[in-house]
Amino acid sequence: MKKFRKRSARANLEHFRVLTARYFRQIFTNAGILLPLLLQAPVMVLILFIVADTTAFTSQNLLRANIILFMLVVMSALMGLLNSYREICKERDILAREVFGGLDVSSYVLSKTAVLSAVGAVQSALLFAGSLLFIDYNMPSPAVSYPLCFLTMILTNISVTALGLFISALLKKSESAILPVLIVIILQVVFSDCLISLDGAAGFIKYITPAAWGIAVFGNIFDLDTWPFQATQHDLYGLHPVVCLAVLAAFALLFLFLTTAKLKREFRQKD
Repeated sequence: MKKFRKRSARANLEHFRVLTARYFRQIFTNAGILLPLLLQAPVMVLILFIVADTTAFTSQNLLRANIILFMLVVMSALMGLLNSYREICKERDILAREVFGGLDVSSYVLSKTAVLSAVGAVQSALLFAGSLLFIDYNMPSPAVSYPLCFLTMILTNISVTALGLFISALLKKSESAILPVLIVIILQVVFSDCLISLDGAAGFIKYITPAAWGIAVFGNIFDLDTWPFQATQHDLYGLHPVVCLAVLAAFALLFLFLTTAKLKREFRQKD
């Protein structure tokens, strides 16, 4: 059984710094990694441009506005998932050697999260800024609303990134990720509480769906429940945006804790 040595906070911080620098270097020196990351957001902006009604918010067209918000938030979530679901399982052998050589598992998970969160923040910024080129959001209090929307997309991305890392920690091979990743995608799409009305037991699943909490912030900002032809009321839209953002942050912290605990337990059980 592996006995982990106690390390100082300074040593753990040094591990975090070195690993973070290494992962950034891997991204920027490998075109096969960098190009897909750079192209994800522009491709999604192009798709949004094709399907979006640029006057949906000024004309209060509820269906078309919901389509835009759905694409913004769910796309941010899916980028986080695609960036993270293979990150741990693809280098499990390397991680095992480094952990038994003295690497701190918490520093490893935090460095992965920091790098992927930075990538996700850039991708979310490109997606949201790109949408501003052709969509008039007609936001109330733009000085507050625009930063709040941007922060919402980032936190949604980070929370699903953390979920992707947890999935990656559970798997031995990246090829095994198809089913759990598909389930996560379905959750974000079906239970986002935006395009599909959720009743009964299905309505409770939205509370564990990051995309639903992200869309709730937009729904509150635009006060969508007061728009014409609103068939159903959304209880999440009535919550203060800070509450929804806090829930997204809690999702991220929970999955980071679970990922770290899973890896520590796994390596303790190895000879």
